[in-house]
Amino acid sequence: MAHMENMVSRRYTLVLCACAALCQPLWSAAQPAWPAGASIKIVTPTPVGVGTDLFARVYAERLGRELNTAIIVENRPGASGMLGMDAVAKSPPNGLTLLISVSRPFTTPAELLPKMPSSPAQNLVAVTQLYHSGSFIIAGSTFPGNSLKDLIAIARQRPRYLSYASYGGASTARLGMELLQDAAGMEMLQIPYKQSAMPDLMGGQVMVGWEPPASAVPGIRSGKVKALAFVGERRSAALPDVPNAAEIVPGFDMIPTWVGLWTPAGTPAPIVKRLQDAVGAVNKDPVLLKILADSGAEPKNVTQAEMAAAIQRELEMTTRLVKAKNITLD
Repeated sequence: MAHMENMVSRRYTLVLCACAALCQPLWSAAQPAWPAGASIKIVTPTPVGVGTDLFARVYAERLGRELNTAIIVENRPGASGMLGMDAVAKSPPNGLTLLISVSRPFTTPAELLPKMPSSPAQNLVAVTQLYHSGSFIIAGSTFPGNSLKDLIAIARQRPRYLSYASYGGASTARLGMELLQDAAGMEMLQIPYKQSAMPDLMGGQVMVGWEPPASAVPGIRSGKVKALAFVGERRSAALPDVPNAAEIVPGFDMIPTWVGLWTPAGTPAPIVKRLQDAVGAVNKDPVLLKILADSGAEPKNVTQAEMAAAIQRELEMTTRLVKAKNITLD
């Protein structure tokens, strides 16, 4: 009898070991673990305090808690975002180096982007979109008006008198202002910037700016710059009294503005899926939702296929605009 019990016990133990062996890979694939003690680095291709940098830090804090891993943010501005993209593209595909960026470098024709030894966009894998936002058309202290209607009237009367700040040929500001000028029948003078134009807008060195909510809203609320219009699908929830540009310029249709998460090509699918799930969880955080809403942004979760389709669609739109307006890199 004892011999029989021992046989049953050994068989039971073998069954448990076999089940554990079978289940272990499934669990590891579902919940990939980053190396113990390793931290994740999020690269944002913007200067500190500008553009995606502000939200990259908000997401880094919450993603770190969700993944139970320390996350740091590194700024790699320059070359229309290509330097930051290139740094991530050349990193090991292990989920430890990520990119948070606006979609523009991925939806801009190659001829408008600085020449690089390789194509960073082709060596990065889209994980998911983080949020959608829009842009504010703002004016500094030297602008002789208070609305987009005033801007259009002045620019039509005095072509190239009004200056506007852009961040190069591939920037949202440059492409957006080209579309606006075309739709409104006016001409302005472009002043390209490599760093934030907000100090010069506040100081009056440049008259008009096209800025994301994260940098524009604080300046508007403090009264240091004027809000002329918001460019987006609807009015900004952060400043609902500011008219949408399409209300003033019928037919004005801006290419969407959104921010996404990328990882080096070759990153294992389970890690990509874990990152997608983490973003989905973070985008339900009430504090994050309020931060986004206060800045006029909305959380967005899409599949990799939907993100790839959005990039291709916007690339085609941008290519048509660049050819029609003969926009160059300079």
